[in-house]
Amino acid sequence: MSENKQTTMITQISENLFEVFWSTYSNSINLNKEFIKKVFLAVDLKYKKRIADSSVTDALLKNVGVFDMVFYICAEHRFHLQLVKDEYKNQIEQDEKYFQQLVNVVYDKLIINEFRSVDSKSVISKYSVEISLLTMFINRLFVLLGQCKINPKSSKQKLQIDIFAKCFMLIKSTLNQLVDGLETEAMSSWRTFHELLCVLCVITKGDEKVAQAYFRHLTYGAYNRGEISDEKEIEIITKQMEEDMVALAVKKANKEKFINYGWIHWAFKTYKDEEVKMNFLGGLQKVADLTSYKKYYEIASDVTHSTPLLVYADKMKLTTTTLKITYEHFFIIETMFTTFCMNDLNMNVEENKALYDYLLFKKTYKPKVEIVYQQIDYRYRATINKNK
Repeated sequence: MSENKQTTMITQISENLFEVFWSTYSNSINLNKEFIKKVFLAVDLKYKKRIADSSVTDALLKNVGVFDMVFYICAEHRFHLQLVKDEYKNQIEQDEKYFQQLVNVVYDKLIINEFRSVDSKSVISKYSVEISLLTMFINRLFVLLGQCKINPKSSKQKLQIDIFAKCFMLIKSTLNQLVDGLETEAMSSWRTFHELLCVLCVITKGDEKVAQAYFRHLTYGAYNRGEISDEKEIEIITKQMEEDMVALAVKKANKEKFINYGWIHWAFKTYKDEEVKMNFLGGLQKVADLTSYKKYYEIASDVTHSTPLLVYADKMKLTTTTLKITYEHFFIIETMFTTFCMNDLNMNVEENKALYDYLLFKKTYKPKVEIVYQQIDYRYRATINKNK
């Protein structure tokens, strides 16, 4: 086949792929289709010629799809349109020099960011059962979460549903970072997840008053960071904060601790005959009954605060540890969320299809998650015993 015929065939295939893409995403793009298509075809041909000169392996593994290529183009073009006055926006697409610059910069990004991408060496991939199974479960939980209807008058239910959503995202973030070879960053994400799970546990144990206090402390924090400038609003906030401190018998010297953790005292000032302190370890984590994770929290804190562990952590050991505690927290939050849906939101499995579908999914896949966890825990214990 001649080079011209080959180029024509590639162009025709690319045009068809572009049309399919555009019919799906055009509403969210809101840019000139013909111009984007023109740039796409130029970039696509240039990139395909480049990988054609590469090894067969690179050609297979580094071939960029229409989705990535068009969104690179759209993002770059949209950025430059923001820099141009409205009366010149139409003219820029007629500028051949700009067209060539756009083609070149997108091509360079594809070569450097995709073809020659420098990735951290990972000990696990997104196809690994440990990653793909839990990711599938979290995605399924998001489907159920999207069908939850809370009581609009309940501060507690609003807070719970928002925290559940954030926790699910933190699990996905942790797993994604493990796949990217960012074990230390994954451990830091788990640390945030652990802290937020502790908050959720305390909110769940508390009543509406506790949730309302949590939202007030959101405002107290904004005030303390100097983010509020309205004098009347500041006056209202400081008055409310002083009243709360008096009601909870908090000394003025402990104002900073109160702003960060004082809301816990609306739930418990003592817990299991011990004082609840206005901090994480002696307060939030204690009331959440998650003190057994103190050792892992300290490891995550060392990573977060840039100790030598951040640079020289054992990749395999940290990956296994992070997977183990992420799975364990998943078991906790999945049970909490299912209970929340059925008990707090009164979702009936016989009447609610979303809940019915989820429980059917859970029945099929939860045993598999437990088997995977057992394997992870076995590897973790083997690693610990090896280092003794």
